Amino acid sequence: MTAGPDWPSIVASAATRRALRPRADLGEPGWRFWELRSLNMHRVVGLMHEYRHFADAHDFQSSLRGAVSRNFKCSWWRGMGFGVVAEVTVNALGTDDLTRLVDGRENPKGTLQWVVLVANDTHSALSVHTWMEAYLSPVYRDILQALSTARYKVASARKEKDGLMKFLAGVADWEANLASFGARRQLFPEFRDDPGRRG
Repeated sequence: MTAGPDWPSIVASAATRRALRPRADLGEPGWRFWELRSLNMHRVVGLMHEYRHFADAHDFQSSLRGAVSRNFKCSWWRGMGFGVVAEVTVNALGTDDLTRLVDGRENPKGTLQWVVLVANDTHSALSVHTWMEAYLSPVYRDILQALSTARYKVASARKEKDGLMKFLAGVADWEANLASFGARRQLFPEFRDDPGRRG
């Protein structure tokens, strides 16, 4: 097993810059968590540092969602967004696998906004971020920067909007234009694709 960078410190640094605090009280084997919980926001970053082989994307999803759901509960009024960094021995999952795991809209069981798989043996990483800029997006970018600094080969992708979200964004634009008598307006700029913005 090739030793990699100090991922707990790297993830902790990125998470605390967004006001997430370590949850050392949680006893989930092979995991570390950081959390921000307020009246209207609940965000979690998880680091799975237990090396294991995943048979497929479903196996990986069951493992990460199981760990998160055992330790954090979604409230009906605020939901929960989270991101995960997982250290793996060999990256058997592809970009398509991870893209299916990342949520494209709110998930009542917890919205997986991004995932990063790190394979220290091959000095490589695979990552996917949802199409929308979110509170945890800077954490994701900081982790990818740390990977690049450590000379890891990083493959990063973005999960695009599904048909429903594209339709709703189009309807919102149409209503805004109608209400302003033809002046071009876009509602909800946070729901727009920005080619210059990295997920």
